Amino acid sequence: MIPFVKMQGNGNDFIVLDNRDVRFSSDDLFSMARTYCRRRSSLGADGILVVENSQEADFTMRLFNADGSEGEMCGNGARCIARYAFEKKIAGNEQSFSTLAGIMKAVVTPPFVDLDMGTVPLSSGWFNRPLSVGARSFDTSFLVVGVPHLVLFLEEDALTREETIETGRELCHTYALFPNGTNVNFVVPNDDTHIASVTYERGVEDLTDSCGTGSTASAIAWVLRNAAVPSGTVVEVKNPGGVNFVTLSFDHSSEFVAASLKGRALMVAEGALFEN
Repeated sequence: MIPFVKMQGNGNDFIVLDNRDVRFSSDDLFSMARTYCRRRSSLGADGILVVENSQEADFTMRLFNADGSEGEMCGNGARCIARYAFEKKIAGNEQSFSTLAGIMKAVVTPPFVDLDMGTVPLSSGWFNRPLSVGARSFDTSFLVVGVPHLVLFLEEDALTREETIETGRELCHTYALFPNGTNVNFVVPNDDTHIASVTYERGVEDLTDSCGTGSTASAIAWVLRNAAVPSGTVVEVKNPGGVNFVTLSFDHSSEFVAASLKGRALMVAEGALFEN
C-alpha cells in the first residue's frame, strides 16, 4: 500500500506522495499518475505531487500530470505541497523547494499559502496580438510563468464550455507557435483589479477548476493590456474553483515582473493507495 494525502487548491486537485526514501522511480511515478489520476475508475486527480530530497532547499517538488507527463511547475500544486510539507513537519511555515522551473519560496498560514512566483520575463512572450482560431479572432498574450501560458480575452459568455475546450485543445497543440505546447487561459475582465479566468491545462487535456500559474499569467496580461493599473496592484482572479490573489511589481524597464500568488490549499483526505 502507498500512503497518500488528497489535496486541492481552489478545486485543482492532487494526490500527494512522500518519495524522500526514493521508493519510486520516475517510470513508477509516470505509471502511477496515469493509473491513479483517472476519475471514476480510480481515486482521480489533476496530477500527482511528489516530495523528494533537495540539496539546495527544504525539499524537491515534482509534478506528474494526469497523462503521466512531468510538468515544470504548477502554482496551485506548489501551494498544496507547501501546506503538505508544513503539516508533515518536512518544512516550516517559511520554506523553499526545488522545481524544474527553479527554487520556489512559500509562506504557509493555514488554510492560505502565499507563493513567491519569482520574476517573470516579459521579453520572450508577446502581448495584445490578434490570433485566429477557425472563424474567430482573439486578442491574445503569451508568456512563460514556469510553464507556457496563452491568454485569450473574451466578452462574457463568448464561448460555450464545449467551444472553450475545443479552442483550448487546438491552441494547446499548435506546435508551430508553441513547440512545447501551451496552457490556454480564457479571461473575462470585470474591472481594473478583478478578472475571471478558466484554464485548459496542458497534460490534463481539459478545463480545470483552477490554475495558479494561469491566474498569474492572466493577471500579468490584463495589467499590461490595461495600462491604467499601477504596479504593485493585487489582481483578484476568480477561477471556477475559487479565488487567487496575484500581486505584481514591474521593474523600471518593464522587462520583468515580480509576482506572488496567494490562495487556499486544503487537505481533503489521507489514506493508502493499493498497488496495481
